[in-house]
Amino acid sequence: MIYSLLILFAIAPAYVARFGRLDLLELAVAAFWIIFFFWILARKEFKNFIAFAKSQPKTLNWAIFLFLLAAAISALISPDKTRATGLFIAYFLEPALTYFPAKYIFLQNEKNKKLFIGLLLVLAAVFSIYAILQYFTLLGLPSQWWGNANEPKRALSVFEYPNAFALYLAPLLAFLLPFVFNADSAKKNLLKLSAFAIGLAGLILSMSRGGWAGLFIAALAFIFFQKNKNITRMVLAGIFIIAAVVLIIPNLRYRVLLPFVGEKSTVSRFSLWHTADKMIKSSPVLGKGLYGFKSDFNLFNTDPNLASLNYPHNIFLNFWVETGLLGMLSFLYISFYFFIKSDKKNPYGLGVALFLIAIYIHGLVDAPYLKNDLALIFWVVLATAPLLTTS
Repeated sequence: MIYSLLILFAIAPAYVARFGRLDLLELAVAAFWIIFFFWILARKEFKNFIAFAKSQPKTLNWAIFLFLLAAAISALISPDKTRATGLFIAYFLEPALTYFPAKYIFLQNEKNKKLFIGLLLVLAAVFSIYAILQYFTLLGLPSQWWGNANEPKRALSVFEYPNAFALYLAPLLAFLLPFVFNADSAKKNLLKLSAFAIGLAGLILSMSRGGWAGLFIAALAFIFFQKNKNITRMVLAGIFIIAAVVLIIPNLRYRVLLPFVGEKSTVSRFSLWHTADKMIKSSPVLGKGLYGFKSDFNLFNTDPNLASLNYPHNIFLNFWVETGLLGMLSFLYISFYFFIKSDKKNPYGLGVALFLIAIYIHGLVDAPYLKNDLALIFWVVLATAPLLTTS
């Protein structure tokens, strides 16, 4: 059964392939659920699975329920109910409910989690190898990302745009830190480090400053929680080398300096936040509903230079506008719960904490979670966390 989950996770970015009103990822999730259902029936574990789901921490189950309730209400009040219904299913219902079979599968034996780590390293390396080829050969790179007077060339791998690549990759690299920098044999570490380094190169070439910042802060947190001198030296050496590379290479250095010279992308964030603030003040409890920011954008935006976007590009404003106060608070609680309750002496627990740090740091200037692949990844990664208590 673990292989069905791994396949589902691996094809998450393929949601862009559509079949009528459904995309490939939605079909894959449905197929996964069907396979899982017959798997537990064949093993005569249906009652065990129901008991397992009920045995999860009550406060966590309630938070997930409230998160889904907020999303359902937001779909009902949305100015575009057809689009909102699709978003509710793809971003909320399917991913959140997948958490339970994913956790059940991971708990079967430790090998399942190890296979998952192996998959993450392969995905990070494969997608990043393609990104590196893109950057240096322009193979498959849309012309709009070849570099211009406003910003340097950027790689996007198989994703729709560079920030989508970084939103996918940076949290996974953060999650992998405890597995790459550890006391494994030199041979195993070399393979892991090689895959991680390739993934890091891909992230750098995405030119996503939010992704860079998310992984950087996660790396510092890793040092703090790990408290191992050898690992600290390795991570700090890596940070120093990367910082030197960024400062030496003109394109990378230019990318870092752009926000300080009134770059359009940076200025637009303030306009987006101002627009979101006005929307929230007009409906502070319920927000504007799913797809509400996009639908009501022209009613609240006062910046003629700002193009319409799907979200305000701030993780707090994103959820408040789209899912109301209840949606934002329940999502924050779920994140906080896993961050606090994950056993950080265990590499999976520490990985989940670092994963969340990367998401929230990048989320200060972008839109993590609210995307088909990112929502599923969020819940599957959380399913690996060993919790300190079940209360």
